[in-house]
Amino acid sequence: MGPWPRSHPVEGERTVIDPGELDIAPRLGTESYRIGVIGAGKIVRECHLPAYRSAGWEVVRIASRTAASAQAAADEFRIADASGDFDDVINDERVEVVDISLPSHRHREVAVAALDAGKHVLLQKPMANTLEDAQVIVAAADRAGVKLAINQNGRWDPAIRACRELLDRGVFGQLVTASIEMRTRQPWQEYWKDDANYPRLMLLGMSIHHLDQFRYLFGEPLEITAHLATYPGQPWAGESIALYVLRYESGLLATGFDDGFPWTRDWSENYRIEGIEGIARGDIGWPSESFSTLEFTTRDRPDTWIKPAFTRKWFPDAFLATMGELFLAIEEDREASISGRDNLSTLRLIEAGYRSAAERRTVRLDEIRLTSG
Repeated sequence: MGPWPRSHPVEGERTVIDPGELDIAPRLGTESYRIGVIGAGKIVRECHLPAYRSAGWEVVRIASRTAASAQAAADEFRIADASGDFDDVINDERVEVVDISLPSHRHREVAVAALDAGKHVLLQKPMANTLEDAQVIVAAADRAGVKLAINQNGRWDPAIRACRELLDRGVFGQLVTASIEMRTRQPWQEYWKDDANYPRLMLLGMSIHHLDQFRYLFGEPLEITAHLATYPGQPWAGESIALYVLRYESGLLATGFDDGFPWTRDWSENYRIEGIEGIARGDIGWPSESFSTLEFTTRDRPDTWIKPAFTRKWFPDAFLATMGELFLAIEEDREASISGRDNLSTLRLIEAGYRSAAERRTVRLDEIRLTSG
């Protein structure tokens, strides 16, 4: 795969930040590691495996709950070995990194087994359905002395990545407000109807992207206020609508509204960041599979909106970045930026959101203690 394309400026426009200088490329190392994949669902076939193939990374084995699904993926992506037994991947001496993408109630069991076997692990989000299970997984990685990364691929959406660089360059000045608003029918899986394992839906299953993006952009909030609702007649027990406000020590307010059950097809996902010196806004290209957009302006030229153009998408291109970040963490012997330990803070934020909704009050993040991390 060639260099990750950069954005380019609209002809004739100038600003203190040339959009062509916005380097949103993932940093890929010089080493690669043999991958074993557990799970052969849609996200694996449409995102994980195409990304790995584009990078030339070697996937040596795949396993799924049904051997036929694993074999179909193996045939499509020329993977040598496939089976219906997860242990075949975990115990394969060729496998150095295990990529796990299963229903999240299985994550603790399978991830801990892989970590105990001395494998590095890339685990699909959410890391677990409960904060307690997630802390067990992180402790297992620490005990084994291996790397654990969580597939928070939303951090590598091109627009989000570009906004982070604008933040790092001080374009916004003091931050005032930020928002992400999503209205789209969610592709909930049938297993989410399992009320015993999935009493929680939107915050844990989808808003986790937006909450993690807020953390990636702005750091840790002080508190969260959340309201949750179900859509009348929906077949799932968990909430399909989430509204939440994060308050930061700086005074920044970050808000999210996620509607997962609109009955029209005018689906959208958009964002806005507003500061004293600059404003950015745009769309996130999901689920339309379009390109994300960004336009930003600065106080010195308030009528000029600079519009970079991206030539890569969140899906599937960000999946190259998440595995690439794990590879780099192994190569450089450091913790991944999307490590399990870091992800505990995202899950704590989600836990605080559920507590806020249940108790109808604002919840401070320091009310929820972490035993790992």
